[in-house]
Amino acid sequence: MADVITTRREGAILEVTLNRPKANAIDVKTSRLMGETFKAFRDDPDLRIAIVRTAGDKFFSAGWDL
Repeated sequence: MADVITTRREGAILEVTLNRPKANAIDVKTSRLMGETFKAFRDDPDLRIAIVRTAGDKFFSAGWDL
């Protein structure tokens, strides 16, 4: 299985991709990974922008609100 959260860095931009087909649902494990990812973003003085996107083309995400 592909990584649930992948990142790509380009200069001061961090692109975070949520990859959990079919609905890109955010479960507890994914929530913790996202927390770690955004903590690292927060603590890196060279990063200015984080873009969150999802793999696939059906939904952006489902889960945190359920």
